[in-house]
Amino acid sequence: MSDITPHNQEDNQNQQQQETHQAQPIIINQNNNNKSSNPIGIAGFIISILAYLLYCIPVVGHLIWILGLILSIIGLFNRPRGLAIAGVVISLIWIIFYAMIFAGILFLGAASEGLEGL
Repeated sequence: MSDITPHNQEDNQNQQQQETHQAQPIIINQNNNNKSSNPIGIAGFIISILAYLLYCIPVVGHLIWILGLILSIIGLFNRPRGLAIAGVVISLIWIIFYAMIFAGILFLGAASEGLEGL
């Protein structure tokens, strides 16, 4: 009987060791190739909005606007593209705004020259 007791104790210890090995969590390292964010597109969007706030500072506002446009265009090549598209649209609105101002200046210049000839 004394032989049986140590043998049972060894079996119990082996069983407990196996249970502790089974109870440990398994860590799986997955390659995350699918990015859930587009940091360059987000930066382009934020900088494009910042350009609206700083439009009254001539040099700084223009440089920030161009930087926002460039970052938004670069962000279009990554997924998700939503904020990158929004940044490009905001920057294109600025291009249209500046084109209208330039056309207005040309029109006023031509109109003032036409009035001088009268």
